[in-house]
Amino acid sequence: MKSIILALIPCTLLFTTADAQKQNTTLSGKLNSRDITTPLHLKNMTGADLLIPVNGDGTFSSKVNLPAKGFYSLTGVGQLYLEPGYQLQIALGPDSTYRFSGKGSIENNAVSDARKALSRYVQTSPKRLLSQEALYTPVPVFISKMDAFVKDGQHLFDQSPSAFFREMAGKDLAYYAKYVLSDYSLYYGTDLEKQEAFFKMMETGDRTDTAFLRRLSEARSAMWVKRPDSTERRLLDNITMNNWDKNDSALFQQSAWYREVLDHYLSVIQYTKYRHLFEASVKDNNIRTLMDLYISRGEITNSFMLEYYTYTGTQNALKMLKDKQVRDSLYKDYVAGAKHPAYLKEIRDIYRNANTYSDNSPAPDFSYEDVNGKKVSLKDLRGKYVYIDVWATWCGPCKMEIPHLSKIEALYEHKKIRFVSLSVDKPADKQKWKDFVQKGNLKGIQLLADKDFRSDFIQKFNINSIPRFILIAPDGKIVSADALRPSNPELKALLDKLLTEG
Repeated sequence: MKSIILALIPCTLLFTTADAQKQNTTLSGKLNSRDITTPLHLKNMTGADLLIPVNGDGTFSSKVNLPAKGFYSLTGVGQLYLEPGYQLQIALGPDSTYRFSGKGSIENNAVSDARKALSRYVQTSPKRLLSQEALYTPVPVFISKMDAFVKDGQHLFDQSPSAFFREMAGKDLAYYAKYVLSDYSLYYGTDLEKQEAFFKMMETGDRTDTAFLRRLSEARSAMWVKRPDSTERRLLDNITMNNWDKNDSALFQQSAWYREVLDHYLSVIQYTKYRHLFEASVKDNNIRTLMDLYISRGEITNSFMLEYYTYTGTQNALKMLKDKQVRDSLYKDYVAGAKHPAYLKEIRDIYRNANTYSDNSPAPDFSYEDVNGKKVSLKDLRGKYVYIDVWATWCGPCKMEIPHLSKIEALYEHKKIRFVSLSVDKPADKQKWKDFVQKGNLKGIQLLADKDFRSDFIQKFNINSIPRFILIAPDGKIVSADALRPSNPELKALLDKLLTEG
């Protein structure tokens, strides 16, 4: 098994960049109050990261030197199409989405309008992409609706004088439709109410009940009202999985939806083409952690794209690997072959954090607000053990742990231990978090991290998935950077041992 793990590590990458003449592009406008951060980051997939300062009232105006024309992401606003010489103004429209004026508005409004038009072809719902009616739509009918959606969107793009925009926006929309089809293919025939009941049972069901697993299985089976037949399945798979180029570097750089569909493809094939690796990963956490790297190296041949997937795969693996020998080997190999300075810096930071904030090392401090707006720091809790639950209101597995955490909290209420629930909900969702805490009458110390997953404490612990639990000793040292869950019976035994000894 060790040979499989080590085979994932060696990889030397080539990275090429194209020189582009830099010309001034002007961006100005006013942000929604919830999107006000400064500076804004204007990024693209080739590594550009241009900074745009924002005033306190959300207004901004800045000239930037674009390295190339194409699609960028702008903090708070989302995707923009930009070319050198554009003078684009951005403001909230009547439907609380951003609208555009000035040079470049034809292209950016066309992209926004084309995507919004999806609801004219298939019913969508606020909670998820597709409504109940859409998931019951016959396969050939749904596919024809997506074809019409893409065709009509291309008519909007054809208003632009830019041939490059017309081509890339059209392809991007086609992959958006492919993404919708992937979602439809995954949930086709699902009864959404029964699905909600299944998720609710997963979150709140009594796992000590001997009949729980049977009832959970029955609830899952009841979700599927109908399934596609073999012909329909083959038709959907040909569109979403098979008949498209997985190594289109130009489209990868331009289209966020191409990247979404490619990520979906790489995720699905672990259960089919790479099933042998998936089965091995069930028993070996190292293989499980490195599997994304293995699959991307088996599927991606374009050097630019492979550089990106090697970076993201290494980034995630370094955050999750518990085997120090494998982690060190993976890091050294990446550093030896890295060409992208920004990627390399982030990998170095993650590796340093993994070694700095490990068990028996001093924990980093934090200072975050509780539900009443009072600041609470980790130093305030010195002299007691601190059990930290990193969670979010949108995280199903996190909410599954809450009943177990409540029992643990009650059991150790008068012991030398404090329980902190640290939410990584977005700052814009602060009220949603407060409402959830108050409605659920959640106990312990309830805190909201200041920058969700980008918060300093979260990043120092390399947290990229939740729930995550951390146990700190009374002297401020880390007992466990990845502690046992409340639902694990062994947690009680560990706490009893520590509290007895301490």
